[in-house]
Amino acid sequence: MRYVDLAVIVVYLIAITWFGSRFKRSQKGLKDYFLGGRTTPWWAIAFSIVSAETSILTVISTPALAFRGNFGFLQVVFGYLLARIVISLLFLPQYFKGELFTAYELMQRRFGTRIRKFTAGTFLILRSLAEGVRVFAVSLVISVILGTGETVSIALIVCLTLFYTFEGGMTAVIWTD
Repeated sequence: MRYVDLAVIVVYLIAITWFGSRFKRSQKGLKDYFLGGRTTPWWAIAFSIVSAETSILTVISTPALAFRGNFGFLQVVFGYLLARIVISLLFLPQYFKGELFTAYELMQRRFGTRIRKFTAGTFLILRSLAEGVRVFAVSLVISVILGTGETVSIALIVCLTLFYTFEGGMTAVIWTD
């Protein structure tokens, strides 16, 4: 059975990398790279957001917590719902009014350059820490299945993800999520 598991993981990693990198063909400029040409359906973007929030840590830990009677994680779900409503009401209309590429452009327009730099820097630091934990968690699973160490698994995951993200831009990220 180990060889079947190994084959499934290897085929998945190759297929998802190939699939993500194919979106390079539809890009004609930076607008297409960063905004997906504004042609991606809303439901694909919604699923991508949910998938980004539902990391391997959620998949591994939530059932164990719930089984032990701890339903505290539900408050996070309600927080996600509330945050999506606030974002939909406050931020999305601003994106559709102008040619914004990032949320930081909106922050700069409303609050100035210092707030834009602060929010961008805070996001980069916190996101790097969070993604480091997530990549490590995935590497633990991959290293058990493939029989490699965590370092090799981390390098494999990071290289494949960077490749298809670099090649396919935002559209690749949305569809591979």
